[in-house]
Amino acid sequence: MINGERLIFSFSKFAIMCDHLVIRSLTSRSFKVKNTIALLLCLLTGFHSFLYAQTDHPQPDQLPKDTLAPEKVAKLHEPASKKKPLAILPRIETEPCPFLKKFDKYQADCGTLFVKENPDEAHTLKKPARIVTIPIMILQPAGPVTGDPVVITGGGGPGSAIYLMDEYDDDPAMYYSGIETSTLQNGRPLILMEMRGSGLSIADLDCPAITDLEIDLLTTYPYKPDNKRVIKTITNCANRKKLLGVDANFYNTDYAVKDIDTLRQLLEFEKWHLLGISHGTRISLRYAEQYPQHTASLILDSIYPFEVDPYAELAEHSVQVFTQPFTLCDADPRCRLADGTASVTLFESFMAQIQQEPPTLNVDYYDESWTVGQKTVKVSPELVAYALFNNSYDSDAIFAFPQIIKDALNKDYAKLSALISETIDLQNYTWFSEGAYSSYACYEEIPFSNFALATENAKKYKLPYWDDLPAIKLDPQLCQIWNIKAAVNNIKNFDHEQLTLPVLILAGDLDPFTPSIWAIDFHAKLPMRNKTQHLRVWPLKSHNLVYEDKCVETVILSFLNDPEQTINNECAIQDMREVEFVKESIIDADTDDSQ
Repeated sequence: MINGERLIFSFSKFAIMCDHLVIRSLTSRSFKVKNTIALLLCLLTGFHSFLYAQTDHPQPDQLPKDTLAPEKVAKLHEPASKKKPLAILPRIETEPCPFLKKFDKYQADCGTLFVKENPDEAHTLKKPARIVTIPIMILQPAGPVTGDPVVITGGGGPGSAIYLMDEYDDDPAMYYSGIETSTLQNGRPLILMEMRGSGLSIADLDCPAITDLEIDLLTTYPYKPDNKRVIKTITNCANRKKLLGVDANFYNTDYAVKDIDTLRQLLEFEKWHLLGISHGTRISLRYAEQYPQHTASLILDSIYPFEVDPYAELAEHSVQVFTQPFTLCDADPRCRLADGTASVTLFESFMAQIQQEPPTLNVDYYDESWTVGQKTVKVSPELVAYALFNNSYDSDAIFAFPQIIKDALNKDYAKLSALISETIDLQNYTWFSEGAYSSYACYEEIPFSNFALATENAKKYKLPYWDDLPAIKLDPQLCQIWNIKAAVNNIKNFDHEQLTLPVLILAGDLDPFTPSIWAIDFHAKLPMRNKTQHLRVWPLKSHNLVYEDKCVETVILSFLNDPEQTINNECAIQDMREVEFVKESIIDADTDDSQ
């Protein structure tokens, strides 16, 4: 166990009031202006129990009646010997997850990892630590523990959350369904944790106003980008976080790696397997690079290698979103057009049609009070393109796009309305932290990208309804707005030859965001490839394969049980049959065209 700093706990009347405000601010988006100002004063002066501690408690009768819960008031009367002990940093606090009242399949503990924002800086009582809290969940296997744990290293993005919550209706299967057999049914604990700065972590770098503005612009007809408003909104958010004392330079991959190993030490595991998805693969790779002795193996799903330049490739991959679904449709006799016309022409016709005569749809969404509401939207080509782009992470959605367009051309907008509803749904906002995106990307990606090439390609691949140039121009400004310093430790120069531990790389052949060529190139550089370092590229699959189907889980189980064996390939037979079907369909289509 790590021995951390000790902080002396206590409350003043002002401290308890501030703590009350902090809790209210975290649970309500409609926080009143006066209370927001009071909270700001609390945070600036440091009087709240997350960060500070003293020794003298006020008497309960001196406090407002609604300030403390009864159990907290009772604790004020406890004798000194029963007072809360001195706090230790870093530390974890867990308790049985609330969903266990209805769920008994596995034992689960939910809780928080408490670490210093800057783990390398010494603190004193006069200069106490700023604390970062990171939600964690620990699921125990059905039987005895017989293997090292598997830990999921944060969400994708960067800035996306695993979205650990402390309330569930019954079964939290969304967290384990894709790897249940390989972990909880085979003696391996499953551990989940957020990245600092994302999800329900505190400090929270989320900027909901940025997403609100983005959706507002997209749902206003005709669509007009407004970079001045976007930059102003981002700047306002960054300034608010700075006023709260947040230094975004401590929210990046290297500090996330420190958090992971801190948790390992506190849980007293010698080794564990790391499972990273999308940007989480970078965190897993960085951890293995720095802590190889504590890494049993890596499972890298939709790998995002350090050496790639995603900005230079962005526009080419974006175009794929709008062509790939229709190419697949043309290769499938069940989908392609009877007259042999390329189905992408339907998409082009629909986009031209709504440019001239935009349909007006009533779409469902969740409002700020988490109730279902309806929004009347005049649909622009840009909104349709944005909805398609956001759903291209899901292979099923990719295959559904042509039918959505066919229906819409026939004035049946039900499927299109549902697609747009998912795009503007306020419930999805907390899955992505705009500030965390900036802090991670400005540390490891943006300063090292070739923006001249990115600009050239954006102009080359620009579409009437999609233009990557505004984002390419905007993102370098994020680093100045947030005042983020770039990594100085060669983070982009990953040493593949030093990665000798077992590795399983999973990729989807339809993935436009972390294309399978990245996985193929990365695997080709590994020293133990095809021995203990394996690559599986799934046909007809897109991003995030772990939660796709049982075949993926069978391969993961085979790898975890024995990475030196040939990876179980039985379930891939159906996959290959599907590929052959598509290939044969393409040949048939070519033959038909030639005739």
